[in-house]
Amino acid sequence: MTIRDTKQLGTALQRERKRQGLTQTQLADRAGVRQQTISAVEAGKPRSELQIIFDILAALGLEASLRSRGETNIPSLEQLF
Repeated sequence: MTIRDTKQLGTALQRERKRQGLTQTQLADRAGVRQQTISAVEAGKPRSELQIIFDILAALGLEASLRSRGETNIPSLEQLF
């Protein structure tokens, strides 16, 4: 999934939280933040601290990776072998 703004990130995190059957409060406990913080991140509030985002990703068992926007998802031969 390509995420390019805070709203898309919030929607993706909310979708994964619900997929895992977690409430905002349960996720907040796992991530070590307040429920209101989870709510703000899921709403796409642009002032979320990066460390909080990484804590939420870790609590959901996710990680972030960076790639060039022009890069395709097709791996190169070097990546395959």
